[in-house]
Amino acid sequence: MRSEERAGIISIVMLFLWGTLIAEPFHIFVRYIAAAVTSVLRGIGSGDIITSVVLYLAAVAVIILMQKLSQTKLCSYMPCAIAALFIAILVIRSIRKQSVDYGEAICLAIPAAVCIVFYLTRFENGLKWFTAVYTYSTAVALLNALLFVPLSRLNSVVDKFLYITNYNDLDITRSLGGLAGIPELVWGLFLTAFAVFPIIYLATSNRRK
Repeated sequence: MRSEERAGIISIVMLFLWGTLIAEPFHIFVRYIAAAVTSVLRGIGSGDIITSVVLYLAAVAVIILMQKLSQTKLCSYMPCAIAALFIAILVIRSIRKQSVDYGEAICLAIPAAVCIVFYLTRFENGLKWFTAVYTYSTAVALLNALLFVPLSRLNSVVDKFLYITNYNDLDITRSLGGLAGIPELVWGLFLTAFAVFPIIYLATSNRRK
């Protein structure tokens, strides 16, 4: 299967699943990235607008970086590395807080176990799919934050219909609403357009894998 076909299938599936608990392991992935970026920026005294812009750029950069790495031999190691890193972060946080978030621990343990099985059985195609899921679930998270979240704020009916916004891990457009007299939704559309083009280009320019 071509990498662009894999990207399309995963993106469509994750669009339907993103507002549900099924996608929680990938919510945690995005949430940790957002928490790291926000923590650093708050630490140096950045305002809400700068934080939102940098968070947007960081999310796009992560997606593009993972797209590029997925074209290399590192693709087979990426899911295991991600799972190990985030479990390590959870352990460190648990030690600091002296408590364990068991729900989060289970959500991180499941993909880690799957990755280990795929790696030990040398199921490279499965690892490629797993890498793509991490990559394009992050893209769905960004689309949700930029487009669906501000759209859901228009009225309560739209909010109930767009269940995908039940879980939003990237707070980007809220602080931009009204900036230069431009509504939040328009900012979201503008930023979506700039993010989508490079992501689609890289997804469709990959060689057959």
